[in-house]
Amino acid sequence: MHGLIKFYDEVAAWGVIQGEDGRLYSVRGGQLGAPPPRLGERVAFEVEPAPGGPRAAEVRRLRAFEPAVRHKS
Repeated sequence: MHGLIKFYDEVAAWGVIQGEDGRLYSVRGGQLGAPPPRLGERVAFEVEPAPGGPRAAEVRRLRAFEPAVRHKS
């Protein structure tokens, strides 16, 4: 799935991604590497179940020109 960084706290290394489905997914900053993500940055990720609701896993940054390829689930 693709999405956008909607919130990111550098101190806590935690953020929120809004998926292309409109849902919000939590993400740990360690998955994103350095430098910290910017608001609005495009990412691709897998959805993983978690006790507090689904979260983003296997997150990778997309280059500005990289097309959003939709995968069948």
